[in-house]
Amino acid sequence: MRGISRFAVALFSKALQTYWRVVRPKTFGVKALILHPSEPGLCVMIRHSYTDQQRWGLPGGGYHPRRESAESAVRRECREELGIEFIGAVEVIDEHLTQLEGKRDSLRIFRGVALSAKLKPNREIAEARWTPLDYSGLPDGRLISRWAEKAIAAHRGTSS
Repeated sequence: MRGISRFAVALFSKALQTYWRVVRPKTFGVKALILHPSEPGLCVMIRHSYTDQQRWGLPGGGYHPRRESAESAVRRECREELGIEFIGAVEVIDEHLTQLEGKRDSLRIFRGVALSAKLKPNREIAEARWTPLDYSGLPDGRLISRWAEKAIAAHRGTSS
């Protein structure tokens, strides 16, 4: 998304949401619970530069199953959004079928360990940081995405 203003990204996002409410397409998405390479009690949390800019969540995005696998998609999204590569395998820790935003979405949440702690956010990301799994590294009054909550609960082996 280099060369595209945050305003244009936000405008495009609003147009997409309107389209989804009318057409109700089936989409496929991935999210990543990225663990720190040397401190496994830390994960990456992000705020997007477009919709819901105040909410902290996980990196990820959409993909087309005919063009790439969910694992390839989560690796691509993390590389594009944050410059993150993973050490070895990533694993699915949770799956959901949702109808948020007016579309039918199949979401897979992966867990993986980052190869490096260095974060290089692109224009889609307003802010990215490593934080303890209890969110104590985020600002007071923060809002947390339901998918981040579910991913951390799945990682810990509890339900949310």
